[in-house]
Amino acid sequence: MTDVMLLLSTFALVLVGSFAPLVNTEVVVLGAAAVAPPELIVPLILLASATQMLGKSVLYFAAAGLVSLPAGRWSARIDSAIERAQRYNTGSTTLLFASAASGFPPFYLTTIASGALHLDFRRFLLVGLIGRTLRFTAIVLAPQMLRMVLA
Repeated sequence: MTDVMLLLSTFALVLVGSFAPLVNTEVVVLGAAAVAPPELIVPLILLASATQMLGKSVLYFAAAGLVSLPAGRWSARIDSAIERAQRYNTGSTTLLFASAASGFPPFYLTTIASGALHLDFRRFLLVGLIGRTLRFTAIVLAPQMLRMVLA
């Protein structure tokens, strides 16, 4: 697989995983990192982080009521998550960062909560991007470090 194909396929799968929790973005990034040459480490981290936040931004705006998502199975789940988010004030920056960096609580849900609670979008984007970058850095470096140990 060429470097461009690796980056393009990672972009596509991470974007899909931003909307559909059934596509595990971490596994996608880990797989890409396992076959990526060392010179693609930083681009892979930046691509995964930016792509994830691109997709999450759409979910944020959908939860805020500014973008309509297509009807279907996922829209019912999103509506349910919005209702829960509006019952609880889960829009804190600390919780958002913890979710973006660790995945707990699921970043999918905190994204929806952030939009539903109208958390400042710039704060959502910045905190989410920092957290996701840290998370994907750890994921991408794991197979690279394993290669170094085994070499």
